Amino acid sequence: MRHFPIFLDMDRARVVLSGGGEAALAKLRLLLKTRARITLHAEAVRPEIRAFAEAGRITWTTAPLTPSALAGAQLVYAADEDALADAATVEIAKAAGVLWNVVDDLEASAFITPAMVDRAPLTVAIGTEGAAPMLARAVKRHLEEHLPQSTAELTRAARDFRAEAEALPHGLPRRSFWSDWFETAGPAALEENQPLEDALAALLARHLAAEAPEGRITLTFTGSDDPDLLTMKARRALDRADVVIHDAAISPAVLELARREARLVSLARPTEVPPLHQLLILEADVGAHVVYLGAGPLPRGLADHCRRAGLTVDIIPGLPASDAGQLKETA
Repeated sequence: MRHFPIFLDMDRARVVLSGGGEAALAKLRLLLKTRARITLHAEAVRPEIRAFAEAGRITWTTAPLTPSALAGAQLVYAADEDALADAATVEIAKAAGVLWNVVDDLEASAFITPAMVDRAPLTVAIGTEGAAPMLARAVKRHLEEHLPQSTAELTRAARDFRAEAEALPHGLPRRSFWSDWFETAGPAALEENQPLEDALAALLARHLAAEAPEGRITLTFTGSDDPDLLTMKARRALDRADVVIHDAAISPAVLELARREARLVSLARPTEVPPLHQLLILEADVGAHVVYLGAGPLPRGLADHCRRAGLTVDIIPGLPASDAGQLKETA
């Protein structure tokens, strides 16, 4: 990963642009979705940019860009569409210690602006390291089709309800609450024109009244280092697991599919841990969703041992190593 994605707090940011043409206008249209304080340096500007300045949405100055003009700035865009002028802006930004972007020039930029799906406060950023802009646009189009505008309403309501939701224990109970909100209760409230704060309060009451979640165990395996050969059911299980217990041979690329918050337990030294079924039961007994990901077919009797402890056990068939190898050869 060359470009590390971050989300900058634009409410407290100052952004400077150099240029008054099409490139500057395109960046302004994006930046004006934020509350950043924007200053634009250009001797002449397009009528649209002039209108932004007259409306007080940006500050336009004909003064040349200097290091002192960047005091307090977080970002600088070089958008003069002239190689020499943009290079001069870069040198000024370097001297001022401010991150810079040269519009449409990946190699000359200290940061890049990704493609975005805007459902604020939900924002999805998509980047390809400059390798395939058309792919980024295709992914953006796909996400926009699957994230209706109403997603923004549900997300804003969730943001305003976060303090109340902390009445639920951290972990699985809280994740289940939010899953219900975004997958079922929230869309239903929108369809019925119900006030979203009332729908959230009712959903929270139901979850608070529910019994503590029961632990569950999911057993699966993969004979491949390729995460694309993992079944969809196994991918979903990894995404929802609280604890992932895995054989040492499982590749890091496969383990990347687990939630960032999940605890990963490697069986690198199986002689130092209890028998596998005991380890799974110990983790699940506290209400966790435990996934065991083996590097080969599941041990005989493992599921039965876990079920005797009264736990729900799901088995997801995996792909043996021999089959995975054949699939790679024919791909």
